[in-house]
Amino acid sequence: MVLEQDEVSFYLEYKPKYKIFHELMSKRMRNVLLVSSIYDSFMLEEDGRLSDQIYEEFQNLNLRTLPRITRVSSANEALEILGTQQFDLVITMRRLGEMDAFSFGNNVKKIQNIPVILLLTSVVEINYLPEREKRVGIDRVFVWNGDSKVFVAIIKHLEDKLNADKDTKIGDVRVFIFVEDSIRFYSLLLPELYSELMRQTHRLITEGTNDFQDLLKMRIRPKILLAETYEEAMSYFKKYHKNIMGVISDIEFPKNGKLNKNAGFTFVNQITKKITNLPVILQSSKDKYRKKAEESGHFFNHKRSHGMMWDLRKWLLDSVGFGNFVFKKGKGKVVGQSKDIISFHKQIRKVPIESLVYHGMNDHFSNWLYARGEFEIAEKLKPRKVSEFTPKELRNFLLNVINEVVVEKTKGIINDFSKENYNQDMLFIRLRPGSLGGKGRGLAFLMFLLNSFQIKDEFKDIAIEIPRTIVIGTDEFDKFMEENNLYEFALSDVTDEEIKKKFVQANLSKSIRSDLKFLLQFWTKPLAVRSSSLLEDSAYQPFAGIFSTLMIPNNNNESNMNQLCTAIKLVYASAFLKLARSYAETISQTVEESKMAVVIQEVVGKEHNRRFYPDFSGTASTYNYYPFGEYMKSEDRISHVALGLGRLIVEGGESFRFCPKYPKSNFYSTPDTLVDKSQRDFYAINLQQKNFDILVDDPFVTKYDLDAAIKDKTLGNIADTYDFNSETLSVGYHGSGAPVITFSKQLKLNTFPLAGIVSKILAIGEQSMGCPIEIEFAAIFKTNTNEKNTFNILQIRPFLQQEIMMTQETETYEKQQILAFSNYVSGNLIRKDIHDIIFVKPDSFDKLKTLDIVKEIDILNAKLNAEKKHYLLIGFGRWGTADRFLGIPVKWNNISGVKTIVEASLEDFQIDFSQGSHFFHNIVTSNIGYLHIKYGDMQHFIDWDWLKKEKAENEMTYVKHVKLKSPLIIRINAKRKEGMIIKPT
Repeated sequence: MVLEQDEVSFYLEYKPKYKIFHELMSKRMRNVLLVSSIYDSFMLEEDGRLSDQIYEEFQNLNLRTLPRITRVSSANEALEILGTQQFDLVITMRRLGEMDAFSFGNNVKKIQNIPVILLLTSVVEINYLPEREKRVGIDRVFVWNGDSKVFVAIIKHLEDKLNADKDTKIGDVRVFIFVEDSIRFYSLLLPELYSELMRQTHRLITEGTNDFQDLLKMRIRPKILLAETYEEAMSYFKKYHKNIMGVISDIEFPKNGKLNKNAGFTFVNQITKKITNLPVILQSSKDKYRKKAEESGHFFNHKRSHGMMWDLRKWLLDSVGFGNFVFKKGKGKVVGQSKDIISFHKQIRKVPIESLVYHGMNDHFSNWLYARGEFEIAEKLKPRKVSEFTPKELRNFLLNVINEVVVEKTKGIINDFSKENYNQDMLFIRLRPGSLGGKGRGLAFLMFLLNSFQIKDEFKDIAIEIPRTIVIGTDEFDKFMEENNLYEFALSDVTDEEIKKKFVQANLSKSIRSDLKFLLQFWTKPLAVRSSSLLEDSAYQPFAGIFSTLMIPNNNNESNMNQLCTAIKLVYASAFLKLARSYAETISQTVEESKMAVVIQEVVGKEHNRRFYPDFSGTASTYNYYPFGEYMKSEDRISHVALGLGRLIVEGGESFRFCPKYPKSNFYSTPDTLVDKSQRDFYAINLQQKNFDILVDDPFVTKYDLDAAIKDKTLGNIADTYDFNSETLSVGYHGSGAPVITFSKQLKLNTFPLAGIVSKILAIGEQSMGCPIEIEFAAIFKTNTNEKNTFNILQIRPFLQQEIMMTQETETYEKQQILAFSNYVSGNLIRKDIHDIIFVKPDSFDKLKTLDIVKEIDILNAKLNAEKKHYLLIGFGRWGTADRFLGIPVKWNNISGVKTIVEASLEDFQIDFSQGSHFFHNIVTSNIGYLHIKYGDMQHFIDWDWLKKEKAENEMTYVKHVKLKSPLIIRINAKRKEGMIIKPT
């Protein structure tokens, strides 16, 4: 499937997976007006320390929405302020002076239609209240006994009532019906009930994935709906029967306007006919009802007992499910316990089947899961009957449902690590606080994109994902640097070798070592340990490839931990090496700004003859700086793919390139040209390598020739066979003949929808990030029909050129005025300040001597840097390649003063354009001009004769430095595909 660019359209919006929690509890009591006489105000504040108590209570219950309380001392003052300010709630005391509380309540509702609560200061005052039906203007009456919890209960009670409709619909929030007509008892019980629910909910949500989501999950705590009459209770049941979690009911309360001594029994009997196994506790101040309650299968709580609240808590723990799940054989022997969903899953595997049958028949599983906010699992279990399954099927069904939901919950989520709640299906783990860094942010964003846009639905035969990832946040970097006193040393004038040795000798914290040791029990594949600096992979400060990435085999229990810790320390050290320093200086940054997070990923691949590598890897960009042919446009995108690890591509080695919009188009004019330009070697992790040489860039990664791939039998899907006699290519490679890596099966026969997947991801990524992007990926072919091919996205980063206003060129130039011209360019710039040119002499160039050429350029670069002079650089082949036979393998510190680069060809040295490498990415995003001069193309040229005649400021064996009296004029416009360098006048 190949997507045309104009066919890709979708609505993009960032919707966090837990956005539903943001939408819950939307109606809050944020502004409260408290109306009390001066005496009552004094009593509340001085005797009861009301403000302090309310603040303390909200903090203790982990509530973050502390209401603002405004006090006035008279009814008239209250009505006046209600006319000018908006409030959510009025709480009034009974003694108001000018009018009684009920008249005041009526007047309030004429101004603002908000709840009015009457707060009594003594139980005795209840006797002075009118009949319930005559309490017009007051929504509810409470008694304050000196404890601020009643204020929290009032606020939460009203918020629950206001939010119940919406929250039960959009969030499937659970509901308790609390039936109590005694003002005294509900004023006493409701605060305690809320306190208990808040504490239990807080205890349960600490099993969550991260702190932020834990706070949001407080909003899914069960709601308590207070009813004073049978009719009110029944209306709640009819409205919320699908969400009822439990019932706490008095026994004697009004029904049909009169006190009914059996109202509680009648109500409970009615609802339990419709909801079997519903947790119910019946309460009464008369112990005579105990026997009847217990005979009907319900708990009984004596309201005048000293253990009333203890009994209520025990019911919440044992029957409702706030406590541990206790696995029993019937009502007898305990056979296991679970405190959280992970241990619950483990117990399901091993407890006797009789226990599963018993709990399943009594809805214990779903009740416990509802209590813990595990609605998805509970909803899947509740409607199913034990009789539908054989014993084995029942166990498997429970395991599969739990596993499916647990896995789904961790997708698209950054999980904060804890040993207690860890499970192997977590895709993205934050191991320490602080920033995720550039790569870490990109991976988290990729996870969000894949989870949000369901790309996998379009490519059902391909598993599209990111590798399992751990990010050690930047706080650990700060801790490492400070505890080992490394800043002063790292910023001093020391060599790279000294920095590496010093950092490796330093100690990671005991806590991070403990966590890594724990995780290595479960992470058994080779690992990539990558830098993730704050400055890395940003739009205008890319730092691609500047810091370290190390691969470790992770295949020896004795050395795994040491190798991982060493790799992390070397990543930290890379922030201070010469390469990072020189690049930071070039873009006006300081090394101290590059705080370092570390990304640890499972390497994508398979093992072959003690080598580990993917079937192919690649890069892709939304913008192609060098489109091919008349019909191909820069916006049609470009991708490079290769056998093995992606290091070959990002270091500028030979790979296969294709345009995702035209995957069948051939970039090579003849089969001979294709053979000549095809991949000849690949990178893999050497699983036999034991020695960790810290002075080598990536000591466990080895370059192999294609003979190794032939032995590994990994070319069949991506290579064709070349016949030297007929000079033709045949599709596929089966072990004989010359292999040529062409990806023809994927791009022409579409056996693996590579072009379609790349197009889709680039389109979504570009629109989501609002700028051109580049991705890195790796893939594995399935080995049997039960598996899927996998496509892993390893990285996403902006690929954005700096934009400047390009004035329309009015002056034209004769060819003799132009030093260099090309239509193959990157950059948008006009420069008139370059006096210096460093160029490789055509007559002296030797592709076997490119390392010597680098040394000469480095000397001249250092000299010009000391003079604070920028320069134009001209040479042959690919600049910045790691393959010294394809070009000049400079690193950034060798050319840190360059502002424009020309890449030229010779008759016997014609190399494809630089594109897809980290070096090229940094050149483009730093807005350094880049021109590619094709050999033999009459429109593209360099005036070598003029250069040779210019007087040398410095001349070496291979390189010449020219200093001009007047500056060059450099004009490059990538959008118009035109670049020229004008000689001084």
